[in-house]
Amino acid sequence: MKENREALRAKILDGAISLFIEKGIEKVTTRELTEYVGISRSHIYHYFPDWQTLCIEALTEVMLAELKEFTAEIVALPPQEKLHTLVNSYLPDTQGDIWRLYGSLWQLAAHNEAYAALAQLMVRKWLDLLAEIISAGTEAGIFRSTNAARVTRQLSAMLNGYADQLIVMPSAEVRQEAMEDICDFVELVLKK
Repeated sequence: MKENREALRAKILDGAISLFIEKGIEKVTTRELTEYVGISRSHIYHYFPDWQTLCIEALTEVMLAELKEFTAEIVALPPQEKLHTLVNSYLPDTQGDIWRLYGSLWQLAAHNEAYAALAQLMVRKWLDLLAEIISAGTEAGIFRSTNAARVTRQLSAMLNGYADQLIVMPSAEVRQEAMEDICDFVELVLKK
């Protein structure tokens, strides 16, 4: 019985994630989710106390999985390649599924404390990864000795500023300028 319960809960979360990726969080209704998963509305509220809880759990699951996958992909790279890969990932060529989910989360976070808490958690986790990369590069003698926390904040501000621009005005030219600016910053601040 416990396996069936956990399987149905996972099925609901997976369905929500699929629909959120396809349509955006704010455009998915309970009715769409129940039809998509093939369950009654009461099942959703049996496993989740309310719609917001379901949305936050689904977003948390997909965003933490994406961060874990990204971290695993770069684990064997030297620090300068990790940094370059992170920047490329943060400012992708096209607005993919995860990019759109983050955009939806940011919209919801502006007006809702629970979504804001998730947004802050994800920002903190990405900042921690960025700080780890900078610290590892400094320890390996690849980057100059610096205040990793400060450089992380500065680089994060640049990345988020350009990401906001690219959400509003996606273009190859804007992305290229952003990449050049960030590379220049890294050269000035971190390179020996």
